[in-house]
Amino acid sequence: MMVLFGSNRSSASVYKGTSSQAIRHHYDYLGEFYRLTLGPELVYSYGMWERGDTLESAQLRKLDYHARAANAVDVDRVLDVGCGWGSLMQRLVEKHNVGQAVGLTMSPGQAAWIRDRQWPHCEIRVENWFDHRPEGPYDAIIAIEAIEHFSGNTVRRSRRVASYREFFERSHSWLRPGGRLSLQANAWNGRGWLPSLMLPAERLDPRSASGGGRLGVKDFYDGIKNIREGMHASRKVFPEVFLPTRSELIEASQGLFHVREERSDPEDGVLTVASWMERAKANRARGAELIGRDAVSDIIREQGVALKFLSERRYTVLRIVFEKV
Repeated sequence: MMVLFGSNRSSASVYKGTSSQAIRHHYDYLGEFYRLTLGPELVYSYGMWERGDTLESAQLRKLDYHARAANAVDVDRVLDVGCGWGSLMQRLVEKHNVGQAVGLTMSPGQAAWIRDRQWPHCEIRVENWFDHRPEGPYDAIIAIEAIEHFSGNTVRRSRRVASYREFFERSHSWLRPGGRLSLQANAWNGRGWLPSLMLPAERLDPRSASGGGRLGVKDFYDGIKNIREGMHASRKVFPEVFLPTRSELIEASQGLFHVREERSDPEDGVLTVASWMERAKANRARGAELIGRDAVSDIIREQGVALKFLSERRYTVLRIVFEKV
């Protein structure tokens, strides 16, 4: 997932993140093609790779990592925020002995897919996390590449932090004492979204000795091209989505959670996107029948840009484990 700007937020008095219309566009309409490329588990987030992995084994390792990190093993109730096609819910129940897995999605298509599977002890709700009212406390919460939807196209940092804070406050109220929230996000380089796009790649590494000096004409041109590609992805593939930074998430969680573990794994994104791209190109003809040739081209273009940005460390795969204070 690589996005910059989306369309304007709704006129509702309370903003709840990405609109249901944008969700349906991406996960229901474009999702007809994504299901050809994601593998049998239908995991639509970056995997956790080790040497010799396939896409499928990397995805299962990622699901198991979050289950263990959240202490979501041998417990009664776990909430999966942004559950996709339900792969984590199924894994929690079948492998990690969770009594009930509750999944939230705003995609009717994803919810229908999960209901058709009839997995035991898995409850799916077509519901924005903002509207969620749990029947009881959760032992753990897992949110894998969902928080990118929470602030929509809000460019102002203070507003994004306020949206994330709302999520952390609600998660805190839903969890049992000492409960954990395991979060995975596409996150901009620590310098923020604009420098992440405009600066030459070598200046984004804090260890680099080439951090000073003025930008040249080519640097400026390359930065504008990066912004243009990000905007294309936002309009055509990921409307109403914006990536956070690590500092925004940490600030939003203060006083509610301690950080127990964190890691930045951009290479996991590189390997996952490369695998998705290979499968997308192989399924181009069938995809054109499902969603149209232009839509397939937009997806492959977005994946190419994501691969470039991840390789240049413009954004990363951020994993943070929070524990309730």
